[in-house]
Amino acid sequence: MKKNILIIGTGSIALRHLKNILSIVPKSKIFLFSHENKRAINISKKLKKKVFAIKNFSKNFFSHVIIATSTIKHNKYLRLFFENRANIYCEKPLPNDQDLVFLNKKKIRKKLEKKVKIGYQLRFNPIIKYLVKELKKKENKKIYLIKFLCGQNLKDWRKDGNFSKLYSAGSSKYGSVYWELSHEIDLLNYLVGKPDSLFCSNVNSKTFNMNVHDISNTIFNYRKKRLSCSISLEMLSPILYRKLIVVTKSNYFEADLINNFIIKKNKKIVFKKKFHIPRNLIFIEFMKKFLQNKKYSDSFPFSRLKDALIVTKIIKTMINSNKQKKLINL
Repeated sequence: MKKNILIIGTGSIALRHLKNILSIVPKSKIFLFSHENKRAINISKKLKKKVFAIKNFSKNFFSHVIIATSTIKHNKYLRLFFENRANIYCEKPLPNDQDLVFLNKKKIRKKLEKKVKIGYQLRFNPIIKYLVKELKKKENKKIYLIKFLCGQNLKDWRKDGNFSKLYSAGSSKYGSVYWELSHEIDLLNYLVGKPDSLFCSNVNSKTFNMNVHDISNTIFNYRKKRLSCSISLEMLSPILYRKLIVVTKSNYFEADLINNFIIKKNKKIVFKKKFHIPRNLIFIEFMKKFLQNKKYSDSFPFSRLKDALIVTKIIKTMINSNKQKKLINL
């Protein structure tokens, strides 16, 4: 059966999804909507009209909807399609706005929960899959520590543009380090669940002469599990790094998500596993399963609406903790 697919947005991530969908289901009808209609028309022309640029749409027409707009519009379109039968893929994060209050209502969450998938792709990185498999083993059931370490100089994030106008540079309501941590926060929630409390401390180093936090350190507490976790992100490093350290009763794991390897150590062995990870392949596999309407399972543990709402709640709490300079319960 042919699918009627709507993509909302014309930015780089929307184009990635568009090209991937064309390779997965080339005979489906694909529609592109953007408030910048000229841009949508130009994309349609470049793709030899394999995709239809539209100025408006009937929300009951589509089998699948991909929301790949700027962050501030994610919730707006989730709300628009909540009564529709379409399956929805929405980019992350979900901003803290009035539409989020609506999406948080129990009846609304229930309607959306079965049909919404949020684009936290890090869950499907083969290194994370390997780590999850290891953590399910009896010898690793007791986790003591989880630590994320991330960094890259802000100037290197988008070499083809003005870095001071970046979303991450705080040029928008959802800029600075808080929202850049959403991937790591989702992964933490996926691995060990929602924390009980957190303490966040952010710093503006004034390196870039901008009013933005460019260093962040957050400690997450899990009282019942007697577990402490932390996430650190800075925008100043001369090199790009993204590491995850997990310490269990029997093993030490160190995952390098940039150089694509994981190290497992204990008193007897030091084991290093290297992965070949074509980045776009992760997006393609996710999109295939989305278009096939696959349900949540151990083999497809996508981020659900409730997971994305937890991420936003945690970020909101981080902001408050940094302002109040104290530990806050979730």
